[in-house]
Amino acid sequence: MKKLFALLLALVLLAGMVSAAFTDADKITADFTEAVEYMSEKNIIGGFPDGTFKPKDTLTRAQAAKIICTVLEGADKVDAITATASFTDVPAEHWAAKFVGYCADKGIVSGVGGGKFDPNGKLIGAAFAKMLLVAYGEDGSKFTGENWIINVQKTMREKGMSFKVGATSDPMMREQACQMAYNFLATEEIAKVEGYTDTTVKFTASNVKLLGRAEATADGVVCHFPGDGVEFTLDCKGNLNLDYVGTASATYTTFVDEVESASRTSVSTSAKSGVCYRFVKPGEHTIRIVQDTEVNTSGKVATLTGLTGSVKTGANAKPTAKKSLYIEFLGDSITAGCGTLGNPKTDWSTSTHAGSKSYGVFTAEKLDADYALIAKGGIGVTKPSANITITEMFLYHDAWQDKTVKAKRDRMPDVVVIAMGANDKEESPDTVFHDGLKAYAETVRETVGAKAKIVFIYGMMSVKHEAVQTGVCEELGGAAKGYYVFKMPTLINGVPAKVGGTPHPSAADNMKSSSQLAEFIKSIL
Repeated sequence: MKKLFALLLALVLLAGMVSAAFTDADKITADFTEAVEYMSEKNIIGGFPDGTFKPKDTLTRAQAAKIICTVLEGADKVDAITATASFTDVPAEHWAAKFVGYCADKGIVSGVGGGKFDPNGKLIGAAFAKMLLVAYGEDGSKFTGENWIINVQKTMREKGMSFKVGATSDPMMREQACQMAYNFLATEEIAKVEGYTDTTVKFTASNVKLLGRAEATADGVVCHFPGDGVEFTLDCKGNLNLDYVGTASATYTTFVDEVESASRTSVSTSAKSGVCYRFVKPGEHTIRIVQDTEVNTSGKVATLTGLTGSVKTGANAKPTAKKSLYIEFLGDSITAGCGTLGNPKTDWSTSTHAGSKSYGVFTAEKLDADYALIAKGGIGVTKPSANITITEMFLYHDAWQDKTVKAKRDRMPDVVVIAMGANDKEESPDTVFHDGLKAYAETVRETVGAKAKIVFIYGMMSVKHEAVQTGVCEELGGAAKGYYVFKMPTLINGVPAKVGGTPHPSAADNMKSSSQLAEFIKSIL
């Protein structure tokens, strides 16, 4: 434990000189900025007397010895060290003599042959990693012999400490050293020293904010539609794992302080947990977990039970505040986020879903609004999907499981966006779609009340029912009665939608479309 506490203090020396605003801060590689800033804030690494950080400079062997010495003894005790170096090129008056001697006595460093240490020699990544591993408690004898670098790399991978930077045979740049040290700080053992313990936070109605149609149950949070999920704040660090149960397979995207995870978490019927975010910086964070894929099938349910990770002792999840604006997006595969991954021209299978990249989610973000994506691929006003009508989807909380339980709205939407028509057949003169859309809109109005704005949108995949949607809007009273029609910017990889329909939009298309829709909604509120 003493070593671990010292690591927190001494790695501060590696970055302690960097806490000020460095004159060459623009030279720090973007990937390493967070690590450099954190190490600087914690006084683990610093800059130079001239105000620079020199991110691309390589650590010398003498500098590394001082860092490791401080790791083991603590920043407040290194001045009292009296060890001496036995290397001919590190005389007693050398500034790093006691640090080199200390590390040599501990078996952390050795010479380069001929009785020399080479204090100004360049330190490679694997050597710095070895020093950290030994300071962390690993047996140094594991990292000797012909394959020592391979053994260092293997140990680093096993401990999850190779994030963004590896233990290579290349010189270890100072900014890379910050990242490598930061990776150590994100581990469970050091987390305990900082007051973090391995904890599972169970999702309940009281500690998470429910997104979309998500529902808090005794088992956890059930997600019914893409875009459903949870949002909360939590003081945590390191790797986070999403825990779940259920009979459905789905994928989830996790955001920490609005930064998206590198990969989605796949929820299966056999596994019970999966990594949803790696290397979270210690502190309180806003965490949002969003379901991407559809699981709307009878008997299929995905339930999020909680989050496991290094959590500040005594801390618990807290729901984020509700937004003042709430929007329901009603629609088919476009609204559900189908086709936003992969090539939308040729591949829009389940694997390419991304509810987190739906135009609805993007629009809500631009408006700082809460939302629900009540959507299912293939459905239309006149075309049921899996024996479920769009009206049933809207009225019942989960019509696939029970067509008697009304939608559990704790508040009525301020805006309802209806994206219908792409899956509806063209009738001459569209009387079937006309009547269906009008009846659907009237049901929505009866449910949400007179104050809500109802917006019909079209053009994202097809413009075949433009005239009908415009006509229905006018028949219902238009803007005077809170009904509007908006033509989305018809972008499918930059190509306008056709009368007969076009492939699903990409995430980039949805982002562009959402900007236009958000501006329109602002104009009518």
